Amino acid sequence: MQFRSRTRPARPPGTSRRAVLGAGLGATTAAGLTACSGFSTPSSGSGSGSGASSDEITMITWASDAEAAAFQALADGFRAETGTTVKLQAVPYSEVLTAVDTGLRTDSPPDLFRVSYTDVAAYRAQGVLADLPDAAELEPSFLPAFWSAVTDDEGTFGVPHHTDTSMVLLNTAAVASAGLGALPTTLETAWTWEQFSDALTRVQPSRADTYAFAANWQNAGAYRWLNFVDQAGGRLLTEDLDAVTTDDPGALKALTYTRDLFRKGLTPQNASARGQAASDLFLNQTVAMAFAGDFLLSEIEGGGFEYQATFLPRDVNASADLGGNALVAVEASPNKEAALAFVSYCAQAQQMGDFCAAATVLPTRSDVDPAALAYSVRPDLMELYVQQARAIREPLVQQVVVPSFSAINAQLRDRLDEVFLGGDDDRAALRRITDGVASVLSTP
Repeated sequence: MQFRSRTRPARPPGTSRRAVLGAGLGATTAAGLTACSGFSTPSSGSGSGSGASSDEITMITWASDAEAAAFQALADGFRAETGTTVKLQAVPYSEVLTAVDTGLRTDSPPDLFRVSYTDVAAYRAQGVLADLPDAAELEPSFLPAFWSAVTDDEGTFGVPHHTDTSMVLLNTAAVASAGLGALPTTLETAWTWEQFSDALTRVQPSRADTYAFAANWQNAGAYRWLNFVDQAGGRLLTEDLDAVTTDDPGALKALTYTRDLFRKGLTPQNASARGQAASDLFLNQTVAMAFAGDFLLSEIEGGGFEYQATFLPRDVNASADLGGNALVAVEASPNKEAALAFVSYCAQAQQMGDFCAAATVLPTRSDVDPAALAYSVRPDLMELYVQQARAIREPLVQQVVVPSFSAINAQLRDRLDEVFLGGDDDRAALRRITDGVASVLSTP
């Protein structure tokens, strides 16, 4: 989704968020991440975006075809149980928060909306989100890492609805032609950076416009570049999360490695941070390999070619990105109670399992086993995604759920695009990135 700069919200008080994140990620077997400008919060008496009465609520979301059907199933079940209609307002992924922000500015907000974990804290800090009344009842059933993404010392502002992460997808024909042999099938045997580079250089283009690889760091996915930083043992933010690191050896190593993908012609120029989505390049067979989230499998299945998957490459660490989304209700909605009831309904074990199986994503409840779900798309690969999610590490998660991360991610997008395609030496290129992030953190 498109990111826009915003004033940096105050960080939630206390250190409980970090402690909970650390406790949750060590145990989780599933894991799973996208910004908005400032706005005025409408008064509690204003109308909802649909002009609906209390027996109809409106939800703004983005959705693939599979997700749209899964959300409609949730809406149908909620109506059968409560008599309340949920009107789903689907907008393109790049426009969803613009639609939310516009509704808030014009005193016609939706009753609830779908939001990435990286944006929850920013909305909460501006008083937009309603506190979940049954949080104490729900919390024990959720993996702590994800519950903490919607919780601070002031309360719990939504439910962590699902999660996802990335793996390496490979065109089967290209794998065969490159003689790569059997792909790694466990995290412990995942390719090292050196082995991954070797695999990329062995993939032979079948046409003049074919490349070996594309990473999924485009636009709102810019934060996924931090996978490489974490794999190299580096950091973007300091441990107290209040400043940017400077001249970090791991970050420099990651930047050199990822810039080499462009310098060596292994990835196309239009796969830069402001370029074409890696999954699109994989689908149209411009690239033979790509990083892609599990939620994209239903789309990729329609590509008309066979493909496989293996784990993200590793260096000092194995590391993967935290993805997924929360469902949140709007505090100013006159239908707030009905919206909160739907949020809680979607968070129940049966509903979550059904949604995840249909939408090809991973659950955030500890009592929903992703390995037991009847995934409708590539269940063989979903077993691997469940393993990959174990590589989501606490140090990386801490950095991508700070309240200012929407603006940080926008800086990453713009600065990475400059340095991937630019001619600065690597140290100067890294300073360009860290200076951009520092400008966000210094905003009062």
